[in-house]
Amino acid sequence: MMFTQLDEFIANPENRKIYEQERLLVDATELLSTVMETTGTKRTELAQRLGKSKAYVTQILRGNQNLTLKTLADAFFALNHRLLVVAEPMAAGAGLVLTRQWNVTQQAGNHVVANEYSPTEEFYGDIAA
Repeated sequence: MMFTQLDEFIANPENRKIYEQERLLVDATELLSTVMETTGTKRTELAQRLGKSKAYVTQILRGNQNLTLKTLADAFFALNHRLLVVAEPMAAGAGLVLTRQWNVTQQAGNHVVANEYSPTEEFYGDIAA
């Protein structure tokens, strides 16, 4: 079996961790770029919606900005989309792990509005394409 340079690099656990970090950043920024393209949203418009500069959006899309989950959530919210998180085991054939959308209920009346978050069942297995 012939190994590529990437195979050799990620054979080391510390290198694999770095690879997975970078892979996540690329996946997130590519998805954000795709949603922007699909919705016809330009960088300037997204920046306005976020209350940030166009340079800030460019940094996010280039992966230069240290992306937090909150930053990603804000960007997708500004595009009227929800980012879903899925975990894929590194072992081949193990399937995907994800949770379904949370149910949100609010109390009415003169009481403080409270949100009750209760996750529904978890899904284990393959997602149909």
